[in-house]
Amino acid sequence: MNTNAGKIALQDWDGKLRKAMVDFMNYLLSGGPLDKIVEGAQAAVEYADVHFPRGAAVRYRQSVGGIFTAWEQLCDLPGIGPNCLEQLAYLVDGLDLAKLDALVPDTTSNNRVEAFVNGPDNLRVLLEEIGRAKRYIHLSVMLFYNDRSGALVAEALLAALARGVKVRLMVDYGVTAFGYNKNLKVGEFGGLAEKLEKAGAKVINTFKTCYDGGEWPAKRAELAEKGVPESHLFLQDFVQEVMVLGLNVVNHRKFMIVDGVTSVIGSMNIGDQYTYETPIRETPGRFAQGRALGVPSGEEEWHDGCFRIRGACAGSLNRLFAFQWIVLGGDIFDPKDEFYAAQEDLHFGDEECTLVASFPGNPVNLIQSYYLSLLAHAGDETIIVNPYLIDEKFWEQLKSLDAEQAQHITICNPLHVNDHPTNLAAVRSHMYRPFRKGVSFYDYSKTERFAHWKITYDKRSDCVFHGSYNINERSACHDFELGVLVRGRAFADTVRGMIAHDLEVSERITEDKAFFKHPALHLTTYLNKWTKDLT
Repeated sequence: MNTNAGKIALQDWDGKLRKAMVDFMNYLLSGGPLDKIVEGAQAAVEYADVHFPRGAAVRYRQSVGGIFTAWEQLCDLPGIGPNCLEQLAYLVDGLDLAKLDALVPDTTSNNRVEAFVNGPDNLRVLLEEIGRAKRYIHLSVMLFYNDRSGALVAEALLAALARGVKVRLMVDYGVTAFGYNKNLKVGEFGGLAEKLEKAGAKVINTFKTCYDGGEWPAKRAELAEKGVPESHLFLQDFVQEVMVLGLNVVNHRKFMIVDGVTSVIGSMNIGDQYTYETPIRETPGRFAQGRALGVPSGEEEWHDGCFRIRGACAGSLNRLFAFQWIVLGGDIFDPKDEFYAAQEDLHFGDEECTLVASFPGNPVNLIQSYYLSLLAHAGDETIIVNPYLIDEKFWEQLKSLDAEQAQHITICNPLHVNDHPTNLAAVRSHMYRPFRKGVSFYDYSKTERFAHWKITYDKRSDCVFHGSYNINERSACHDFELGVLVRGRAFADTVRGMIAHDLEVSERITEDKAFFKHPALHLTTYLNKWTKDLT
């Protein structure tokens, strides 16, 4: 590679350097401590701090979706010419970025993405993909209930095992055990797990996602001796540090990989609250991708969804699965091995997919950073649908917006029908000022159903973000979370139509008296502060 006086010309950037520059800038602009993550990065960080106008760079990045996904985007950074980029490239080139690579978002192109919402469609896509599996299924969920839909998914997995498909499964037995609707029997996942294991499945209980006291150093050494990369092990170091402080840790991610070709990512667990068979109450004339839109029929059934992605995104997601699986004591496998990598052309569609993960103790929560930037730099219609709005940083950012920014933002939340005891108090305590400035608020409670769907639409960049992340303190600080940012106009327009239905069936708040002008005068404000870390 040709260098000249401390520069590497743009035309000389190879694929490795292009990715390194994208990763470097994404982590830097999200507030990540590069100098602590990457040995020798101090000079590059100092150069960027001096020569790159940080505020303008963050605003520009948000205008293209909130995450840089291609090196060409760097060339349009405001106030930064080719000379600055080429000098920064010289300082970044040669750094060992393996640890950074394990932290930053991962982007793939030419995916085909479909959106599903409500139990019957969610269940159907899971059963379809499990039924199509030929080589392996990797599934990670927090809850796997022993009810009707849980049994259907378990039966499909047993049938896959009988076909010779390898199955690896991560479930939180402990949280599942609480059941729902005062029914503990549905929380008995152990019986399903025993049947699956007898049939050849490998199952890990993620109730314990970190190691006790002196356990980790010995386990770390054992894994390193077996060839697990340092870039995987150092992620668990962060989790262990948080555990020492006494904070609880939950694997809240929900996703499945089939044969390295198909991914299912969403906010739903497996159980009749999320993947029920009862037909929805359809809204006449409202469809998305040929599927009817509506609301759940049963009071105990939740409005929730997932994305099915065909393409290279599956390979990226499988690497994420492998990290957790191996560190938690599962058998060691290489996701790049030909058995796990796709054996076919992965050009399925036009969507670009970027996986964004967060975990307890991470140096900077990239999903939270995405949301805060989305609010701070909203330049066109921006819609956030989320069941919980209990993150103080989210509210601080929303309150700081001026009227021009605020009028771009719409929030949809099940204000009164909610399984979190203080969501109502949190919203009423914080929403008065943003509402007065022009933020629109829709209460899904008008449907008399709970919406657990977590999805965001950004019109300016034709982007949609969906995953397990709640806008609360747990997701920000305590839990393993995962989301996917999908870029593509046609898909974004489809999701916008689905969200439009949610807004139509919700109640639009029109008077500021719905919120507390003086929250300090209301006792529920303090109840929210005391209980904000609860699930």
